[in-house]
Amino acid sequence: MRQLADRVERGGEPAVRHWMPTVEEADGGDAYVVRAELPGIPRECVKVEMDGRELYISGTLDESSAQNALGRRIGTFSFGIRVPGDADHDQVRADLVDGVLTVRLTKSGEHATRPVAVGTAVGG
Repeated sequence: MRQLADRVERGGEPAVRHWMPTVEEADGGDAYVVRAELPGIPRECVKVEMDGRELYISGTLDESSAQNALGRRIGTFSFGIRVPGDADHDQVRADLVDGVLTVRLTKSGEHATRPVAVGTAVGG
């Protein structure tokens, strides 16, 4: 019903809707894990990208690919986070199972916290 009202308001053109999935982030020990709820969204409509230290999850679900999806989920969605420095950007895996996207970023161990000796500077 709301879709029809949106079309009437825009003179027959479909309205573009934006939404953000429910997302959780966790430290899984050997990897950082990001989970996003994407029920009813086909894998081909989801895009996962790493750009430097940023992880982006985005996509579009239009009416033609929305097989029984609720109207509130039709449109574009996006989410982005900055990942810790010890995440291995070459070891990223994303799986979409039962409406939950799980992204695993393996820890490299290269950016681990280490002690730094404190010295004294004499004369400058």
